[in-house]
Amino acid sequence: MRKGKAAKSAAKKLLNKPKGKFLPVNLEEATAVPEWMTRAYSNNRYVVMIDDNAPMTKGITAIKAMVQRHDDKPITGHWKEMQSIKNELFGEDKTAVEYYPATENLLDDHNIYWLWIIPDGELPLAV
Repeated sequence: MRKGKAAKSAAKKLLNKPKGKFLPVNLEEATAVPEWMTRAYSNNRYVVMIDDNAPMTKGITAIKAMVQRHDDKPITGHWKEMQSIKNELFGEDKTAVEYYPATENLLDDHNIYWLWIIPDGELPLAV
C-alpha cells in the first residue's frame, strides 16, 4: 500500500481538513478493489474496507473491517479512533475486537488495523 508522490500529497491535503463523516466509496469507480471487499467508506483521515461475510470458526460469519490512514502512518490515539470508527459505521451497540494472531501468522507490512464485528451472543464477553 505504498503511495506515490501525488498520492502522498493528496493524503496530506485531506489530513489537514476536519475529519468529517464517513461517506460510502463507489466500488464501481474504485481501482484495485480486493476480491473480498463488499463495501467501503472514507473520510478525510481514513479508508475503511469491509467484508460483510468473513468466515470464522464454528460456522460463524462476522464483519471484517480494514482501517488505514490515507497517509499510511500509524493511527494516533489508536483505541479512541477505532472506537469512534466502530460506533459510526457499525453502531454504538455493537462489539468489535482487534485480532492479534500467533507470531507465525503475523502480517505486519503496513499500518493497517483490523476490526472484527462478531454477531451478538457469539463472543464470550467479560462481565
